[in-house]
Amino acid sequence: MTKIDRRAFIKYSSAVGAAAALATTGVMAAAQETVPGQQNGRMALLMDNSLCVNCQACRVACQNENSLPVREKYIRFDHVDGGTWPNVTHHVNRHSCQHCADAPCVEICPVEALFKGPEGFTHMDFEACIGCGACQMVCPFDVPMMSEDPASGDPKMYKCTACRHLVSEGRKPACATTCITNAVDYGPWHEMLSKAEKRVAVLRKQHPQANVYGRTQQDGLGLLLILRTPAEDYPHLV
Repeated sequence: MTKIDRRAFIKYSSAVGAAAALATTGVMAAAQETVPGQQNGRMALLMDNSLCVNCQACRVACQNENSLPVREKYIRFDHVDGGTWPNVTHHVNRHSCQHCADAPCVEICPVEALFKGPEGFTHMDFEACIGCGACQMVCPFDVPMMSEDPASGDPKMYKCTACRHLVSEGRKPACATTCITNAVDYGPWHEMLSKAEKRVAVLRKQHPQANVYGRTQQDGLGLLLILRTPAEDYPHLV
């Protein structure tokens, strides 16, 4: 399905805004009380891109755990090459839902198909989704993907939900139990941030521009990233 560009949002937002204003706000209000910003109790995924070997095991585990059609992926990767031969560099970054504390997709969804869970992740009610594409237009990370539901033929949005069915039972998302290099971790938000900062301190000895991405963006992200180079190097980070 053709992606709607952001400029089209200007024309589209008035119609969607009217529908959004009529939608009940109970789910969103409850989520904001439960997980405002970086409140204690919030959980997070941590992706150490410096350890990623691009084996795609996390992506496959995610597809299997969430029974996704072969063509749909919740986890994608950005690849950035630099330098000139023989001094070349290659960096990889996980591209999936960042689970923003301040999530514009949740705010704009006219049918509340997107909502916040008690762990702080942005979950999705696939059946409720009407495929309007509003979330796709406002996402700062270019995450939502529109596709045809193989069962009904209706347009639907696909994105990572942090394995809602697992985290609600106190278990880890599939990607965090599959990574062969332990590049993916899961735990309380502040613990994951502390671990990321310690790792970056080590990386900076060899990669001076290493950084933690997600500490402050969108009031704190539920997917924290460890990067060896500035965020500006990656096309889907802001």
